[in-house]
Amino acid sequence: MFKIFNFGESVKGYDYKVINEREARASAGLMFLFGIVSLFYFILTKDLFYAEAFSITFIIEFFIRIFINPLYAPYMIIGSWIVRNQKPEWVEASPKKFAWVLGLLLGLVMGYYVIFNILTPARLIICLICLALLYLEAVFGICLGCIIYKKLNFKLQNCPGGVCEMGWEKPKRLNPLVSITLIFILFGSLYYSLKVGRYSPIKDKEFAKELAEDEAFLNEDDSSDDSNDEIESKDNNSCTPPKWAIDMGHKEMWLKHHGCK
Repeated sequence: MFKIFNFGESVKGYDYKVINEREARASAGLMFLFGIVSLFYFILTKDLFYAEAFSITFIIEFFIRIFINPLYAPYMIIGSWIVRNQKPEWVEASPKKFAWVLGLLLGLVMGYYVIFNILTPARLIICLICLALLYLEAVFGICLGCIIYKKLNFKLQNCPGGVCEMGWEKPKRLNPLVSITLIFILFGSLYYSLKVGRYSPIKDKEFAKELAEDEAFLNEDDSSDDSNDEIESKDNNSCTPPKWAIDMGHKEMWLKHHGCK
């Protein structure tokens, strides 16, 4: 019989209450989207309306999940509709409940700042922590609260991502630190070649030499009229900077040293 006040579902083949991990991750993604949009809106406009609205919906969502039924929580309802055609991924309900209790506690702290209109760095930090936790769950399937629940040595059988299972063999792969280092080297080299490496040292030397010659010429001819020089140089098409000066970003400097500005 369906119960209104209930946490977790009873599914054949499981002797414990379960939660559909796909629905939980979808709802976390929706909450993260709302939260990050409200944060950027505040940064751009200094208006806390949407950030405070997110804080309120955050508290309501986890309150309903914990004390009434996750099936009635607004974000869970939308998330379940989004993944309605996907095969359910059942995980044990107890670690999820522990994780959501932690989320509710963070939300209540944010609610305190909202009610009393307190602006403090702690408020922003808590908001960022909530967004980070939502992001980890939605994108990577990492339930930090479930991991903490396991570390507390509670008896578990089926956690999200299999973090509660023991003895399963991981496939051999390249060390993650080595992989990340190689990625940074690759991206760094690409950035250097696009941003810095496109400037030729030879062209830099040629430009420096030409600037020195121009300065020497200007020092020798102090009595010359700048305006006449400008008209004459333009008539001789000498005010058109070469392509290499434009590519190096020295167009304005080239025009200045050739009396074109």
